[in-house]
Amino acid sequence: MAWTNEQQAAIDSRKQTLLLSAAAGSGKTAVLVERMIRRLLDKTYPIDITELLVVTFTNAAAAEMRDRVGQALMKALSETKDPRIERQLALLPSAHISTLHSFCQYVIRKYFYTIDLDPTFSIAGQEELNLLRRQVLSDVFLSYYEDEDRAAILYPLADMFGSDRGDDVLMDTVSRMYTYARSLAWPEHWLKASALAYETGPDTILDDLPWVQPVKDFVQRVLKKDISLYERALYHLRQRDAFSAACDQFSSEQESLKAAAGESRWDDLRCRINAVEFSRLKTLRGLSDDDKAVWEQCKALRDSVKKDVTKTLQPVYFSASSEDWLDGIRAMKPIMDGLVTLTLDFSKAFSAAKREKGWLDFSDLEHLCLKILLSPEATPDNPIRSAAAEELRSQYEEVLIDEYQDTNGVQELIARLVSSDDNRFMVGDIKQSIYRFRLADPTLFMDKYRTFSRDAEARQRCIDLGRNFRSVPLVLDAVNDVFSRVMTMDAAGMDYGEREKLYAGRTAPEDSSWLGGPPEVDLVDTSGDNEGLTAFEQEARFVASRIRELLESGKMAARKDGTLEPLSYRHIVILVRSMKNKADKLIEALQERGIPSYAEQRGGYFAAVEVQVMLALLRCIDNPEQDLPMAAVLRSPLVGLDETALAELRLMGDETLWQNLPAFSDSLDEADPLKEDIDDFISHFEEWRTYSRRQGVAELIQRLYADTAYVDFVGAMPGGDLRQANLKALYDRAQQYEDAGFRGLFRYLQLIDKMMEDGLDLAPAKVVSEKEDVVRIMSIHQSKGLEFPVVIVADMGKEFNRKDLQEPILFHNELGIGLKQYDSTWRMFYPTLIWSGIEAKLRWEGTAEEERVLYVAMTRARDQLILIGHDSKAADHWARWADGLDPAQGNSYFDWVMPTVAAYFGNQVNAETIRAGAFWQGDRWQLHIVSSEAAPGLTEEVLAGEPRLEALRRGDMTDTPIPDWLDRQLSWQYAFPKAVTTAAKFSVSEVKRRYHELQSEELAEENGLALSPVTILPPEHEAQNPFDDLPPWLADEGDGVSGAQRGTALHKAMQYITPAADHTEGSLRRELATFVRRGIFSPEESSLIYVPVLASFWRSSLGRRMAASPELHREYPFTVLLAGGPLTEIEGGERFLIQGIIDCLFREDDGWVLVDYKSDRLEQDDDFKERYAVQLALYKQAVEQITGIPVRETYIYSFHLQREIMM
Repeated sequence: MAWTNEQQAAIDSRKQTLLLSAAAGSGKTAVLVERMIRRLLDKTYPIDITELLVVTFTNAAAAEMRDRVGQALMKALSETKDPRIERQLALLPSAHISTLHSFCQYVIRKYFYTIDLDPTFSIAGQEELNLLRRQVLSDVFLSYYEDEDRAAILYPLADMFGSDRGDDVLMDTVSRMYTYARSLAWPEHWLKASALAYETGPDTILDDLPWVQPVKDFVQRVLKKDISLYERALYHLRQRDAFSAACDQFSSEQESLKAAAGESRWDDLRCRINAVEFSRLKTLRGLSDDDKAVWEQCKALRDSVKKDVTKTLQPVYFSASSEDWLDGIRAMKPIMDGLVTLTLDFSKAFSAAKREKGWLDFSDLEHLCLKILLSPEATPDNPIRSAAAEELRSQYEEVLIDEYQDTNGVQELIARLVSSDDNRFMVGDIKQSIYRFRLADPTLFMDKYRTFSRDAEARQRCIDLGRNFRSVPLVLDAVNDVFSRVMTMDAAGMDYGEREKLYAGRTAPEDSSWLGGPPEVDLVDTSGDNEGLTAFEQEARFVASRIRELLESGKMAARKDGTLEPLSYRHIVILVRSMKNKADKLIEALQERGIPSYAEQRGGYFAAVEVQVMLALLRCIDNPEQDLPMAAVLRSPLVGLDETALAELRLMGDETLWQNLPAFSDSLDEADPLKEDIDDFISHFEEWRTYSRRQGVAELIQRLYADTAYVDFVGAMPGGDLRQANLKALYDRAQQYEDAGFRGLFRYLQLIDKMMEDGLDLAPAKVVSEKEDVVRIMSIHQSKGLEFPVVIVADMGKEFNRKDLQEPILFHNELGIGLKQYDSTWRMFYPTLIWSGIEAKLRWEGTAEEERVLYVAMTRARDQLILIGHDSKAADHWARWADGLDPAQGNSYFDWVMPTVAAYFGNQVNAETIRAGAFWQGDRWQLHIVSSEAAPGLTEEVLAGEPRLEALRRGDMTDTPIPDWLDRQLSWQYAFPKAVTTAAKFSVSEVKRRYHELQSEELAEENGLALSPVTILPPEHEAQNPFDDLPPWLADEGDGVSGAQRGTALHKAMQYITPAADHTEGSLRRELATFVRRGIFSPEESSLIYVPVLASFWRSSLGRRMAASPELHREYPFTVLLAGGPLTEIEGGERFLIQGIIDCLFREDDGWVLVDYKSDRLEQDDDFKERYAVQLALYKQAVEQITGIPVRETYIYSFHLQREIMM
């Protein structure tokens, strides 16, 4: 493979801490693998693969990395036959190529003794941890309430965060604080420092506080935008003399904004902002229609500025004095101290609870690893390595970190402690850092990206890989155009310059059938009649129609080797920012167009009907006074009440449904089948409630499944296998819950509720292979690392979701914890300076990450990029876009793409030409303004031209002749009709039963044919029904013993008793007693066996022959494929699978002897032969086919007649 100069430099560099800034599609993984291989095969300074530490972001990435290294080594071995390569292949399974959590686990298990940890720990599941976390939180809160001193800490917190429904919000707040702190290397230090920050003295100057600068930056961005809006307005006003008076007023207001923007001190800025006034505009008369339009546009711009100043800046930031801001911080000091104290106490209690259970979570892995690697004397400012860290550092010649832009502070410190200053190799792309929600810290990458040298000899070096081998130049040009404009230091914390641009490493196919072309921007105008559809549903319809157009165009997609193949569904992906409420709409729209699609969506398990029914039943068992779950159970197939019956039940009285149920049952007629169902439910329900108090949840669920047969019921429904799997998952979850040491139905239901609240799911993730011919729908985050020939980025016009920024408490790794001020009298929240500073910083960081998310989305495309969004005010928004909207003020992806598109087309496109149906084509961009799609189907024109449809509406016959093709289709019959109704597998008993059904109209009931042991003894008198009368030796056993039970016990005895010709009744009784002691027989089974019958068998000639046989098989199971045999319903030439169990098979000379035991009360040999000829014939055929040895003799041994019958 030919490497670029930059790639080669990254592969060859040694003795450096190297940051490889690898842009999208630049082959970073290939470079990483090649660097590893070169290190392993270096003849001058060879190393073993176990001397490399490779850390990846996911287990899948680690497995892929290990596989690539293995393949490269195998290739090198086949070419060189070098024994050193064989050694590396042998060491590969032991190589440290893993996620950081797996490495932490390795460190902990190796050095567990240094931190007094039990090495038998396990990684707990998220659900168990959530349940334990909730339990510990409750215990900690209870301990606070019970302690008078600590209760004084908790009461103000409960008042601020609590509600009349409890402390759930406060518990969640503490939990969030704990989780966020654990993402940092020194969580306790961060928490205490955050509390200390609220301690402001009387001499504190506002400008010296770290939270002021983010607010100033935000204010400056707003002022910059507003000044530019005035500039736009003044440009139009200065063109016409009629606006001269207004022009002066606009200029004056703009100057006051510029004066404010020039201030740097807080108090001066406050004075300037509060001095900005918007006096009443003078009325302008005698304006032409054109002038009126311009005047209205300018007033709208001024109103936008006025809203910014009078609704945001003045009241939110500058209505309070500096001293007021400081007083607000001081007022929240006790609350902040209490929160930190409570969180630290919870942290200790939670750690103790996990240690008691032998559990660790992923955060524990990181922090325990850090504890091992840090010296006890280490501090945040001086992280001294421990002896274990020094040992690991000497072990690894190089530490390679993939996806470095997604690491956090803990992971960064771990990597530093096990590496040196000249052996770290960090790979990533800051422009693809999109995991802030997982608490990744992109500033770790950014700081090195800015400070590391590009000099080849530097100790700390950065190499940029900007050549993209994935996308065609047209796509790369679009990406560069957009991000050169929007990714600025002010908007995203970095400039998109020459080093950040993407350069083509792939050429576009020249074939005219290739589907590529300029990136396409489709703006769906949703301002018209929407047919009751939401804006996104209208957009989804357009997406579906656009995909249909692509497929019908006959265009070709390019393979990775440059050859072309017909475009198919699998080449297309639809990317959305969030799958929630979007994927289902897209799937529905695609289905309307006949387009197969797939969306990997987590969730939906708890919405499944069978799960809801069973959970409702469990809730009722826990507390039957809950009407909603009870109504769900009664309406379900478990009981079967319809809506009318439920209404009547509700009207039976003022009590709950459960209390009304007996009275409702009494009101029903005795012959009403519903009465029997209700009474049966009431009886079972009481049993279940009792059972739930004595047994575990898993046993209860198993009992419910058995008693209701609900698992079998849902198995017969469409998707039965999946429904049964859902119910099994509910049982498995209960089993895990109890295995984790938890008990009780109420707590289990709490766990389920928490899982539902947290969005966790029990359903397995669905996967689809790359070859599956479907359009894929996925979130932009899911698409990271993937590529597709056609990428459609949908929902581009949706505004960013910033609701999380309105929480009363915010967290930032550098600025600490921001609390809103709380007025307990009015129960109202007000921003504090710390909260406002953190909110401004998080808002800016969120906007910067949204830019990076858009970058990831656009760089997934190989051949064609299509950007689609909806807008109901496209013309109004186009004016903003055409004027070059400040990227820092962007509220949607269109706010970043459209200004670039507007600049490209220039005056061709304006607010007046933006209308549905408009289309502009250039060599770099395409722009379509499209109307929302009508639902495919019958139009009014079609209906008007087809009189038969009107006849159908009236209910009249249309007399339409049946086409020949339809007649053939509907008249077609399968050539082998018997095969349709015949099962593929039979038991021998089933074959016998079917055979006799064919031979006679009525088969005798076998109930009167089973052997009653009394018939073996001389009868004292003629009994009317000998089978129903118990024999004397069982007369004391009661009436509950059936003939089937006795026959089963007798067969079991024949299976286990040692074959011997000299058996006596005494020896048989002793052997049966031994079986009871060993647990083979229960005492009850042993009592059912009439020993004289057994003794008689072993004294018979057949028994003696069996005992003497060299090869004996008892209860011999078989499954064999046979021809149709006695079943006429089997198609000619068809074979069927048959299975059965032969009572006894023993060898004599050159053949088998087959014996079947019978306990029927038949008196004649011919009766036995007639009844069992088919069964024994099948046994004989099966044995001969399986063993290849003939069956010489076949016998029935009748326990009733006490002799053998030869067949």
